[in-house]
Amino acid sequence: MKILFVRHSQPDYSCLDKMGASYCGFGRDLAPLSEFGRKLANQTVKHPIFKEAQVVIASSVTRALETATYIVKEHQLPLLVEPLFHEWRPDKRGLNYKKEEVRLAYKTFLENEGSLPTGIEYYYETAEEIRNRFLDALDNYRQYDCVVIVAHSVLIRQFCKKKTIDYCEAVSYTHLTLPTIA
Repeated sequence: MKILFVRHSQPDYSCLDKMGASYCGFGRDLAPLSEFGRKLANQTVKHPIFKEAQVVIASSVTRALETATYIVKEHQLPLLVEPLFHEWRPDKRGLNYKKEEVRLAYKTFLENEGSLPTGIEYYYETAEEIRNRFLDALDNYRQYDCVVIVAHSVLIRQFCKKKTIDYCEAVSYTHLTLPTIA
């Protein structure tokens, strides 16, 4: 299966920031794209790489879904939503971490190359858990030869070893699926 990973476009958190601390943690996932993010998404979809795709599969996070709609509209592709293609979780216990706690957890994640050292105060999703979550969900789409997956930088970087992925950057990846044995 050929995967065209696309990182979501630039979000605008200002509408949530106005509401104060009540929109932290997963609440941040409600943010729409910024005006610049919409323009960038509209430009990105013109790239011929998307002509190969059979379907667009998006993370259920608003910034990814909104980005995906531009690809779907431009190329008349079906849109599927996959909740397990979500962003990295800074705390698997479901606590609504504040910005500073998330920043420190992410710094620890990067310093430890995605692993979770023992004796640490964070309970974030490890790189291995991200990969496994993604691959388990990807198995639901094995009927396709070429898919666009609109997701998040941390998830994409588990398969495309780039240090950074820009907003709306498309990265190609080939996933070898083994046939199911009956």
